[in-house]
Amino acid sequence: MSNIAVLINPRSGSVPEDAASEIETVLEGLGHTPTITLLDGDDIAGPIKACLESSPDLVIVWSGDGTVACTFENAGPDGPPILPLPGGTMNLFHKQIHGGPCEWRECLERGLSDGVEIDVPAGKAGDRTFYVAAMAGNLTDLTGPREAMRKGHLIEAIQALSGSDLLDLRTTMTYELDGSDTAPETGYATAVSVFVGTQEETELEFAVIDPDNPIELAAAGFSALFDDWRNAAGVTSGHVRSITLHHERGHELRATLDGEPVRLKSGTRFTRIAKAGRAISAKV
Repeated sequence: MSNIAVLINPRSGSVPEDAASEIETVLEGLGHTPTITLLDGDDIAGPIKACLESSPDLVIVWSGDGTVACTFENAGPDGPPILPLPGGTMNLFHKQIHGGPCEWRECLERGLSDGVEIDVPAGKAGDRTFYVAAMAGNLTDLTGPREAMRKGHLIEAIQALSGSDLLDLRTTMTYELDGSDTAPETGYATAVSVFVGTQEETELEFAVIDPDNPIELAAAGFSALFDDWRNAAGVTSGHVRSITLHHERGHELRATLDGEPVRLKSGTRFTRIAKAGRAISAKV
């Protein structure tokens, strides 16, 4: 590869201050002369588009999940392959591509020497794209507290929880599941999660909870804080081609897409795209 572009977001959670010089040293040691762009402004989409317009053979993105997702969305299914290096706090997208957690240098060296090109799937929530997971309902309030707890900010997490309506059972949604071999199934839910999965999978994974009491919802809430709320009691999960969510009063749906808070129209349909981009997987 003669034309390697590197995008670095220095404001991502675990990208070091000397990231540019570090990665340049490693790449030059491997015989590559990269073009490095720091995404240090408020607008990261502009520099990403400019990078892609230069027709690189490979784009290395050292950042958190959001910047990696933005790069894939701008590159599209026919753009250059993207090698993401973990530089955020959770790095969920990176783990999904590489098969597990890895340190940035390991991802870089293994990706360049033994990496495998894979198709990157994505989910669609209406016309919005997500690459790891979407969540709708009250448990979306856990995104902030969970992030605070990961950083060790317990007081901040408690304050965020106390200001939420996490245990409000009155806020409900209806869902319609479209399975591949079954008739559409409908039901009620306080919270719904939709997971894209890896390139080997062909359907969305879903998890819904319709608790009978605050204790059952609290159990799911604590599972979401410390583990995966799909493992909590009272949660139903499975795989579907699509899922449609309605707010019972027609209001907008409170949701997160890859951890970013959004508002979705009642009646939003979630679907899956088999190939939304190309990636280099380090296969850790």
